[in-house]
Amino acid sequence: MRSDDHYRRATAAGRVGVWDWTFATGEIYIDLVLKRLLGYEDHEIRNHIDDWGRLVHPDDAQRVSEQVQAHIRGELASYEIEHRMLHRDGSVRWFLGRGQVSRDDTGAAVSMTGTGTDITERKHREAELERAEQLNRQFVECSGDCVKLLTPDGRLRYMNAEGVRALGLPNMSGLLNRAMPEFFEGAVRTAAEQAVAVARGGGRGRFQYSIQTAKGQTMWWDAVITPMTDAFGTVTQLLAISRDISERRRGEALQVGQHEVLAMIGAGSSLSHVLDRVVRLVESQLHGRCSVLLLDEDGMTTRHGAAPSLPADYVKAIDGAAIGPKAGSCGTAMHTGTRVIVTDIDTDPLWEDYRGLAQRFGLRACWSTPIFSPQRRVLGAFAVYHDEPCEPDEADLRLIDAAADITRIAIEQQRAQQALRDSEARNTAILRAIPDWMFLTTVDGVFLDFHAKDLSKLHASPVDFLGRSLTAVLPPPVASALMQAFARVLASDGMEKVEYALGHDGEDRFYEARIVRCNGDQILSIVKDVTELRRAEFQADVQRRELAHLGRISTLGELAGTLTHELSQPLAAVLTNAQVARRAVDHSTLDLDELRETLDDIIRDDRRAAAVIDRLRALLRKEETALELVDVSEVSREVLDLAAGEFMSRRIIVKSSLAPGAAPTLGDRVQLQQVLLNLVLNSCEAMNGTPVSDRELTVSTRVDGDMVSLVVSDRGSGIPEGQLERVFEPFVTFRKQGLGLGLAISRSIVAAHGGSIRAENNSDGGATFRCRLPIADAQTS
Repeated sequence: MRSDDHYRRATAAGRVGVWDWTFATGEIYIDLVLKRLLGYEDHEIRNHIDDWGRLVHPDDAQRVSEQVQAHIRGELASYEIEHRMLHRDGSVRWFLGRGQVSRDDTGAAVSMTGTGTDITERKHREAELERAEQLNRQFVECSGDCVKLLTPDGRLRYMNAEGVRALGLPNMSGLLNRAMPEFFEGAVRTAAEQAVAVARGGGRGRFQYSIQTAKGQTMWWDAVITPMTDAFGTVTQLLAISRDISERRRGEALQVGQHEVLAMIGAGSSLSHVLDRVVRLVESQLHGRCSVLLLDEDGMTTRHGAAPSLPADYVKAIDGAAIGPKAGSCGTAMHTGTRVIVTDIDTDPLWEDYRGLAQRFGLRACWSTPIFSPQRRVLGAFAVYHDEPCEPDEADLRLIDAAADITRIAIEQQRAQQALRDSEARNTAILRAIPDWMFLTTVDGVFLDFHAKDLSKLHASPVDFLGRSLTAVLPPPVASALMQAFARVLASDGMEKVEYALGHDGEDRFYEARIVRCNGDQILSIVKDVTELRRAEFQADVQRRELAHLGRISTLGELAGTLTHELSQPLAAVLTNAQVARRAVDHSTLDLDELRETLDDIIRDDRRAAAVIDRLRALLRKEETALELVDVSEVSREVLDLAAGEFMSRRIIVKSSLAPGAAPTLGDRVQLQQVLLNLVLNSCEAMNGTPVSDRELTVSTRVDGDMVSLVVSDRGSGIPEGQLERVFEPFVTFRKQGLGLGLAISRSIVAAHGGSIRAENNSDGGATFRCRLPIADAQTS
């Protein structure tokens, strides 16, 4: 066992897995290490060649098959191939496959054993190296040769146009008749003198030198001097061919610098340090001061990346500048996505808004190249500044492009690493913060995995439910509801929510499960304990009903005077009619028709008083909410009848427009009466200061789509400016008397019925309250 354990550790460390394939049955043993290299556990991949073969990258499948078959036929001594495999997370991994066929006594192939080695990192390094080599090839490109004719003693007689161009000179007039060694100093001058002497003696002289061009750029040359003789062998002049090796010198330096930069990127150095190194590397290869500006995530503003040689105040001034069609070199390059070469900042219109800033720091030219992601999204710009007007040559542009490419690698790597860190931190934080439980199951309900902070709160311990079906673990009603939700999720690929209750520690607790499909053929259920929430909702509902009841009592207190009048009138009439009837009975001649009429009046008045008392009882009763189909127009008529005395005492004209047979809403009749009564009494109070002739209250109902609207409008003082929403807040009132609870209670009642209520001021004075309630069919659909 110890040896086997050491073997497994060794193969896992070396990222090597073993496989054994039996041809007759198609069975193939796949080492657990090999499966895990592709992101699978042992039970997740069937040990059969068909299942394993499907993990081979489709583009490599035929090549792998041909290699295997060639080895089986004996055409190849062994099986060895590099190919791609499909990882569980959708990525591609590279493997080195090796194998050897086993044959029976007849020579027929019966099985094949081999290994798979994960070589993805090596392939990535090779790809990165290839990119680096391509970069180096861009840096190391030869320019044309500089050809010179010298007198036998080494004085310059002629230089070709390529040489003049390379030195950045308008012509060679200032160079003629000067001894070639005079252009150099120190050891290089001595080497030039020796090369001239060797060539004058008939030999081949050679030396290397550097020279600064007219625009301040240093160029390196490899010079070979050979004699030119006449027919008699006399040396008449010397031929000097200088080959520009600046690219090679630059390439060598850049190659070293590039590997250093890539090493910094691989080591996870900060982006600012990497960009600073890139800028300094390019500055060492050309004349000028370089910078990197990054495009902000908003895609509109620039951010400082690196500019070690530019004035700090200038860098600070352009940090955060907006890009655009005339935003200097870098801002314009990022806006247009094209290279921008400004040879003279003082005259170029692209620098119109930044010219004064550039002049303050002595900047005269700026060449900028946008930095692109592989998807051609602009990431920033690489720029070279000069103190004098100038333009780049092809070598400069190639160098800048290469620098932009290195910068792209650095930016993308940094952003990828940051995104990975953010993702890992976010996932860790989510898991740490989620108090809920997560369960991963098959579509058949078998538990595969779970997440729970407190195992003691689980319905069953993990050992009792992992690997088992939820139908065997949970009570049948709960299991049935969850399995039905699973089926709906598979059919719609949406999200399902299931609420259920389970007994725990002697009490019922309530849970909410949100269910989604995961990994194609699995189900993820996020389960939350909502017991406290449901208890809080219950308590809130109880408190809301208590508050509504108190509100009705308060409202009826305000109506006490008019209600007394409503009751005293029919009671006085009953008394009067009863006295009339009594006198009629005492008379010797009894008029039965008159007596019947008197008794009918008594009955009507009694019913009228009883109706008032019934309405009072309804508003005062305190019991569970009774939901029924309620006609809002009928409720409105009842409230208007109840408040008729209030209208009369305040001399208010009431106009109503109640839709006949309006679609009913599902609700509590008493609570809806309370809403309208609150609105009506508020309107009456608001019209205290309104001239009597203008006191008018309008109540209307109408059907509006799947909603029924109730509108109460008055011609009172209106609602103060900016307070339209605050009137619904508790304890906010603009009345001289009142607690400011009526409208708050009304809004809570309307919201509990699934509706809405809002207030607005009328253009001609007064206020209007609009209440919308769902029609019963819309509520139950």
